[in-house]
Amino acid sequence: MAVHRPAGQTAIRKFGCLLAAAILLAGCGGSVSLDHGSSSPQAGAELKGSLLGGQFPVTGSEVQLYAAGSSGYGSGAKALLTPAVTTDQNGQFVIPFGAYTCPTGSALTYLVATGGDPGLGSDNPAIVLMATLGACGNIGNLPSVVINEVTTVASVWALAPFLGSGARVGTSSANLQGLTNAFANVDNVVEVTNGRSPGNSAPTGALIPVAKIYTLANVLASCINSTGSTACNKLFNAATPPSGVSPTDTLSAAVDIARNPSNNVAALFALATPQSPFGPGLSAAPSDWTIAVTFNGGGLNYPASIAVDASGKVWAANYCGSNNPCSSVTELSSAGQPLSSKGFTDGSLWESYGLAIDVHGNVWVTNQQTSGVNSGHGSLSMLNTSGSVVSTFYGGGIDFPVAVATYADGSIWSANQGNSTVSKLLSNGSTVSTVSGSSGWGAGHVFGPAAVAVDANHYAWFANGEASSGEVTSISQDGGTVHVIGSGGEGPSGIATDRIGQGHVWVANYTTSSISELELTGTGAATLISTTPYAGGGINHPNGIAVDGSGNVWVANWGGATLTELQGATGAHPGQPLSPSSGFGTDANLREPYGIALDSSGNVWVSNFGSNSVTQFLGAATPVKTPLVGPPQVP
Repeated sequence: MAVHRPAGQTAIRKFGCLLAAAILLAGCGGSVSLDHGSSSPQAGAELKGSLLGGQFPVTGSEVQLYAAGSSGYGSGAKALLTPAVTTDQNGQFVIPFGAYTCPTGSALTYLVATGGDPGLGSDNPAIVLMATLGACGNIGNLPSVVINEVTTVASVWALAPFLGSGARVGTSSANLQGLTNAFANVDNVVEVTNGRSPGNSAPTGALIPVAKIYTLANVLASCINSTGSTACNKLFNAATPPSGVSPTDTLSAAVDIARNPSNNVAALFALATPQSPFGPGLSAAPSDWTIAVTFNGGGLNYPASIAVDASGKVWAANYCGSNNPCSSVTELSSAGQPLSSKGFTDGSLWESYGLAIDVHGNVWVTNQQTSGVNSGHGSLSMLNTSGSVVSTFYGGGIDFPVAVATYADGSIWSANQGNSTVSKLLSNGSTVSTVSGSSGWGAGHVFGPAAVAVDANHYAWFANGEASSGEVTSISQDGGTVHVIGSGGEGPSGIATDRIGQGHVWVANYTTSSISELELTGTGAATLISTTPYAGGGINHPNGIAVDGSGNVWVANWGGATLTELQGATGAHPGQPLSPSSGFGTDANLREPYGIALDSSGNVWVSNFGSNSVTQFLGAATPVKTPLVGPPQVP
């Protein structure tokens, strides 16, 4: 069961503002920076809270307040209380004024509760629960907090890429924005003041999988509401990753489940009994334990390609907009809030499939057709960071363009389906004809290109959707070198390169429902790794494809309405499915998923062409630097 937040319901963002006792407190502002050196430390405000195991108080538990670290993923978190506070006989605790000092007002904070008696007369050392608080300087705005299984599930799933051992949350110094956005995502799915789902900050119309969240909370409660031993061993055994180490507490068990969402699903589901404390939960075991949130609004209308900018905002090209002309561009915040009421358009956008963001933050959109220019054969529009169309280009052989990619030097590559060529633009977009020539590059070597990606050597790779034997084409930056390579599949519809230093190209074969892997053997040359393309993991007429910071491959299945994850090139078994046979997200409201994009929080974003929405899989992937300009990089 998903909860649909109805239109008109007030959205309240804890991550900066709270509505408490009908009084709007001051302090609502923009995004929070995790710059630990940006301001002087300040004394912390009083914080009251409750620790609950299910619906019962946990007494004698140690509660510690942490500030997230910035010295590496899963490291550097700082304990702010000396000593930690302890819950009383009612499970309540108070962190008094002056008991801690904020590293800065913007430092991201969270609570961790360890051990305690869940009402059975003895301590359960396996209890570890957490709740996020957001910016340290805003803690005083919280009327009270609840730490329970629901806050733990929300925190773990959203922060999975940033969690290390010992409940340490941390990020690299280059990815403070990714962690900031992940904290905001927690607030969408849980309300920390009452420990319930969904969160008050969820955008209007968002679909939150509350029943699944409660079921996961009930799975954890099976151990927490016990004396440990037998009940907890059942949880730990079921949560143990394949070839991994068994967890020893409820938080590490939750992390293992979040990072291995298709592992032992039935056994974990069986731990959530009908008498479990949170409900209503799921009536049957899901296919996986991913948590997916679906957003609409912002003018989404047949959304196709999707991309993420440097701040984590999500942009989508709408093939047909709600107004005339028939296309627009939607912008959402990193937490799914619409930033464009009906989509951005100025009349030049028309039948837009492709979208990419360049190093300057400009948004490039393909217009398959045009009116009044280029004899109706399409163009590229460039939008600035505010969503205004500032330029339109149609030289250099552009002819019914359907896909676009950018590179770190600011150059732009277009896949022209109309005349089976490609075009390259310089960073200012103004010298197309001198670079590409009037008819474009690749004639006779490109066949109805449907997608484009750029490798670390600045070769552009094109998926030839209309090739008779499933070829892909690489073209050098000056257009002088062209390679045509068989993919082993048919109907290539998506293409991606993996991270710098790995040197592989991945192809989504729509017609044969498979994925091909090619290894670079030189500049623009490659060999097919396996003559039999990869299948399984739910691959069903794939379209969008992307590679995460670990090199794993993510695929949007247009035909199956699911998401597939495959082991990447550096894994022990490249191409092995990491998603179940049905794919991830059979319950995630996907419908004709077209495009896919990864962000610096580890979220996987999918555009639903068939339902005018986008879906976010919380913390499912390894973060990548955004925007994607060339091959993916770890931020």
